[in-house]
Amino acid sequence: MSRRSNPFLHTVRCALVAATLLAFDDTDSPDGMCTTYLAVLMLRALSRYDLLGLPRLVRLNPNVPWKTRGNAAICLPLGRGVGVHRQCGAVEGTPIAYFDRGTPADPKAVLKVAEEVLEREAEFGCDNTNPGIVCTRCRPPQTLYWQAVRGIVTLGAVESQLTDCGADWKKYKNGRGVIGAASAASWRPRDRTWEVIAYRDAALVGTPRDIDTESVIAMDQGTSYTFNNYDYETHHIAIAPASPCPVLYGIRGDSPEELLKARTMIRGEAPASWLLFLTNQGTDDHIVRRRIGELSSGQSACVQARVIRPPRTIAGGHVILGITDGSEIDAAFYEPSGSLRAAARRLIPGDHIVVHGSIRDEPRSINVEKMQILHLTDRWMKSANPTCPDCDKRMGSLGAGQGYRCKICGKLAPESSAERVIVPREVARGWYEPTVASRRHLYKPIRRMPRGDVNSLL
Repeated sequence: MSRRSNPFLHTVRCALVAATLLAFDDTDSPDGMCTTYLAVLMLRALSRYDLLGLPRLVRLNPNVPWKTRGNAAICLPLGRGVGVHRQCGAVEGTPIAYFDRGTPADPKAVLKVAEEVLEREAEFGCDNTNPGIVCTRCRPPQTLYWQAVRGIVTLGAVESQLTDCGADWKKYKNGRGVIGAASAASWRPRDRTWEVIAYRDAALVGTPRDIDTESVIAMDQGTSYTFNNYDYETHHIAIAPASPCPVLYGIRGDSPEELLKARTMIRGEAPASWLLFLTNQGTDDHIVRRRIGELSSGQSACVQARVIRPPRTIAGGHVILGITDGSEIDAAFYEPSGSLRAAARRLIPGDHIVVHGSIRDEPRSINVEKMQILHLTDRWMKSANPTCPDCDKRMGSLGAGQGYRCKICGKLAPESSAERVIVPREVARGWYEPTVASRRHLYKPIRRMPRGDVNSLL
């Protein structure tokens, strides 16, 4: 199917002006629930309405200190659909479809039902769980999304914008979830991916997941546009979460049609429900290009710099590298990053690199998510003592760093006069990324980067 005729891409281009947007966030905890699963429960409770476009799963700043897990918010475009509709999920056997157009739902009626569902299902016992719901026919300005995915946004600023666009909202506890909900509603995709998420039968939540490893590998190798399915370095099934939440697995990719096929290729435990989301995952929307002197804690940045201190390994197996672009900072490569950390170990002072990562203040460092090697400096090794220009004989060393002296005539020569050869480097120019299992939700895999992006700094 061509991009021009792709109905899912048509949905991305739709402005959603005819839909009522129901958005919510901060309903899960490390011990259970999942905000994406709340979308399934919302759609079941709001079955009198239709989806006017795909459900949206929007990841926000991964560095906020109070996130519960993956910092995801959900936005559902709701109304009365007309015309062609396409299936995008199923809830306990009942198909879920979406329409390209329709008339918006009544925001107050939607919000009333949504409140009941959230109050019944959210993990209110967790200190960091502070739910929020937003319901609006007018999307907040898209600048809100970019502020929330790259920085910290205050609740007061968000509520002011929601008032300006005539939105209804409900906040619980400290109400921080309203920030994520409003930010999800404000997202207009520049780049985008899709994810199909399968959910477990309620009776099985908390028990070990039964997912056939060979079927995941076969799906990964048998599809062209999915990504982050299986970690071949650690032999880890990356589509399955580690937490005791209702998610069975989630498959991500650039082709929604292929994701619907990929879902049927996974063997093992049968899903009770599934849903296809439009997402900002795998886009690097959280990354901003900065000079080292401009970096602040909580940002995720792209920095071009020169290596000034050789790599050192600290407790835990993490590798630390000193870099500069006029200002200095440590680049930290964590042990789980696998081949990315191995590449960092082979760098030497003088090499030029680009690193993407998050900034921390104590100790001040950039925690590297991926790296591009732009230039490798020559590494020389002594191959022989110098030859005396008068006697044509090899000179003798006077000791480390002290130069050379001819054993016949006594002529002296500096340390730099020794014969040297270039030693081949054990690393090459190009991009290096961490193991699949250690990638963040917003991390853009190298395979997703357009050719121009991959070579942009080479």
